[in-house]
Formats: sequence, C-alpha cells, structure tokens
Amino acid sequence: MKRTVAILMAVLTMFLIAGCDMGSTATQKNSTQQGQQDTKNTQSSKTAARQAVVCELPGLGDTRTAWTAEWGSPTAQGDTIRLFNNGAYKTIFDGDKAITITFASKDGKNPLPETMVPKDGKKLSESSKKTGDSKMVVQKWHSDLLAAAIPETKGNYTIMQHMEGTAYTNVTVDCTPNLSK
Repeated sequence: MKRTVAILMAVLTMFLIAGCDMGSTATQKNSTQQGQQDTKNTQSSKTAARQAVVCELPGLGDTRTAWTAEWGSPTAQGDTIRLFNNGAYKTIFDGDKAITITFASKDGKNPLPETMVPKDGKKLSESSKKTGDSKMVVQKWHSDLLAAAIPETKGNYTIMQHMEGTAYTNVTVDCTPNLSK
C-alpha cells in the first residue's frame, strides 16, 4: 500500500512539474483502480467456488461446472451417464451435482482416487459379500460437506468395491438421495 501511494505521488509530482492536465491523471488512476478491483473480484470468486467444493478435486457432490473445468467436456453414454477424463469416470448428475461415479480398474488395483470423495468423510460401517470368486465390499460414509452441497443426502454416501479374487474390477461411489435398499 505504501509503495502504491509513493508511486502515485511520484507520478502526480511529475505531472505537476511537466504542467500536464490533472484531469487525465485522475481518469487513468480510476481506470487502474477499477482494473485492480475487477482482478480481485475474479480471484475472490474462483477462491470462493473452490472453497465450496466437497472434494479436493471435483468429485462426489461437486458441480458439473467444476467437473468440466477440471476434466474437460464429457461425452455422453445414454441419457444420464457422462464420461469424463477419457472415460475413466462414469458420472451421473442430479441437477448440477455429481451423485454417482464409477471408476473402472485397468490394472486390478483400487481405482478410487481419494481426492474425489468428500475430504471430510468418516466411515460409518463396512460389510462384504462373496459369491464364488466375486466379492463386493460396501462401505457407508458420512460427510458434512456433502450434506451442505446436497442436503437431501443428509451427508450419507456409499462406496462399493467390486473384485474378482483380489483384483478390483471397479469402484462405485454413490450418494443418491432417498435411495431405498
């Protein structure tokens, strides 16, 4: 702030010494201040939007706009599923919020990026069911950030891990509101 005032004073002094019209200096000063204010407002808007995000990266409960900004424009698979990141993320939106994401495993490892589930998530329970060589692990979670983003979920979401033997086939994260069992 002191530096800005000093620069402004130096410029005004130069104009006084040179005998220039002060009206044009005031116009330039106002224009510069408006430009700086616009930049601050844009940065504040981006920061506020990022702070409102449920996950570290756009993921469950986040907006379609945030998804597109991070992962690019989606391709459609039918009427409801959107594919992001070259098909790595099969996503269903309810309105503007991501409510279901399926991550396919390409190498048998757990494909779920922890940065795409609510950053304040707390595991409530876990159960598993095995049929032959197939296994499904179901985890129930809760997130206050998700509850704020999609109140109908009450902050509850489920992670379903599908495996063949010890190899993951896919992981689905879902927070569909009012989903009956």
